[in-house]
Amino acid sequence: MPCPKQEGRVRRALARFERLEALGRCQVLYADESGFCLLPSVPYLWQKKGQTVGLPSSAHGQRFNVLGILRPGDNRLWYRATTEPVRSEQVIEAIESLLPELTCPSVLVLDNAGVHRSHAMRERLGEWRRRGLRLLFLPPYRPELNRIEVLWRQVKYRWLGLDAYRSFSFLCQSVRSVLDNVGGRYRISFG
Repeated sequence: MPCPKQEGRVRRALARFERLEALGRCQVLYADESGFCLLPSVPYLWQKKGQTVGLPSSAHGQRFNVLGILRPGDNRLWYRATTEPVRSEQVIEAIESLLPELTCPSVLVLDNAGVHRSHAMRERLGEWRRRGLRLLFLPPYRPELNRIEVLWRQVKYRWLGLDAYRSFSFLCQSVRSVLDNVGGRYRISFG
């Protein structure tokens, strides 16, 4: 269970960074990974009493993994996708590629996944801080504090149609198409 003191500190820090962002003095970004497979994500559906509704799927072990970094203020998304598990090296590469685009001091909000807390990540903290990027780790079991979770929920439950699950290659193509259009056709309001 999360420590109430730690959670309070993180919530206060997030609120402070969001106030600074509103003043144009920093930017707050949120990062996380999500996976997509041929088992459709169906949050709920209606059916007649006594009727069983099923969705055809080809449920084998392929998984399309996405590492995303979201700037909620303008719905800007940077992402990397792979059929392999996401590793710390990929997270580091994503952060490194993001750094030249940061125009002011920035905070990257992450959960406590092993790929975020690895030795390789810890080795970079000082350098990233000198380059204007701080990492803020959320308390355990508090995904609701990571705004990119809203993006993953929208992609899975609203923006991907059932036809996206025809085949694994079509699923990968459909996910990329949605992610390429976040901030344009697909927008999230955090107001």
